[in-house]
Amino acid sequence: MNKKLGLLLMSGFVFGAASVQAKEFNYDNWTFNIGANPTVLYGYNEFPGKYDSENDNDNVYTSLYLTFSAAYNFNKDYQLGVYYWPYSSGTNYFEDYDGKDWVNPIYGEFVTPYGQFQVGMNYNVAYQMYVGAPVVGPLGVNDSGITDFLNNPNWDKDGKYAFYPTLDSTKLDTDNVAPKFSYFSPIYKGTQFGFTYMPSAYNNQGLLNAYAPYYNNEAYVAAISNQHKFGEFNVSSYAGYGLYVDDHEDMSVGLSVAYKNWTLGGSYRQTDADSDNPINQQINDNITPEFYDGFRDGRVWNIGLSYTYDNFTTGVSYFESMARKTDNRDQFVQWANQYQLDEYWTLYSAIGYVRFEGLTGTASDSNEGCSFIAGVGFNI
Repeated sequence: MNKKLGLLLMSGFVFGAASVQAKEFNYDNWTFNIGANPTVLYGYNEFPGKYDSENDNDNVYTSLYLTFSAAYNFNKDYQLGVYYWPYSSGTNYFEDYDGKDWVNPIYGEFVTPYGQFQVGMNYNVAYQMYVGAPVVGPLGVNDSGITDFLNNPNWDKDGKYAFYPTLDSTKLDTDNVAPKFSYFSPIYKGTQFGFTYMPSAYNNQGLLNAYAPYYNNEAYVAAISNQHKFGEFNVSSYAGYGLYVDDHEDMSVGLSVAYKNWTLGGSYRQTDADSDNPINQQINDNITPEFYDGFRDGRVWNIGLSYTYDNFTTGVSYFESMARKTDNRDQFVQWANQYQLDEYWTLYSAIGYVRFEGLTGTASDSNEGCSFIAGVGFNI
């Protein structure tokens, strides 16, 4: 075994073993939960010669998800809860402008026979009801952690520079966990509706810049999902729409079909920006002291197939994102595997290939390469 890989995997085991054990406490009508899920991955990368200077051959991906919740059950129909699940994805381009890489969803939820109500910092209804390519392992298909191993010059958010010429997800994610109000209807014959209102769509851990003139505009998101069974086929579908006032419109659809141990799914999204500014325009003046790239105007889709046998799951996926008004395009293919060793430990491996085409097509604006990834997660 590669010495560096062995050391990294060992550090993953030590980190995982030191994590707080997940526990559920019940007291009268109260239920309390606490949990953690750390992951450590190592990737060895290969690149064509002209891209070597843009990347490292060795990279490490770490993530940590924490869960804290307290819920009070009035009776079997009514429940009031508070949920806090901070996480760090380890993705460099996800940092906000203070250099922090933590996302901190915290919200209250009221469950009734007439639907669920959420208030606080959480994802919109379309993000929560999303259906798309099946995810195997921690890297994901949307907003993929593969870009930690293979640099994507089209997604960059670090220090005083922000650059987003392509969409990173088929989910409606530009508002991230900005404070919002959401409602989910009761499920009727497999169908559910949802609606989100945001007084301000801006959140500095999302994809908008605090100094952009649209940072305080309101937004509305609606979604519908359906789950239905046709013989041995389980079919899930979804559609979401977002209106970000004076900024942009978002639309996303997805479909997933599960048959026995197989799952096939995919999704599509398009974003239409209201701004007439060129998508790669950079502004640096007294109003916007940091470089930023405005709303992305583009199309993105994914598709994937997974198979599960006992404790082992394997899957292949494809992701492609294209920006309008430019030649920017992202493509990556991933073959990912995970094996549930026991109730706590999960082993991961993946092979990823990417091709990122920048504005000019030169090595400094583009990238291409493969990564061979392995690691461990601790589930509690």
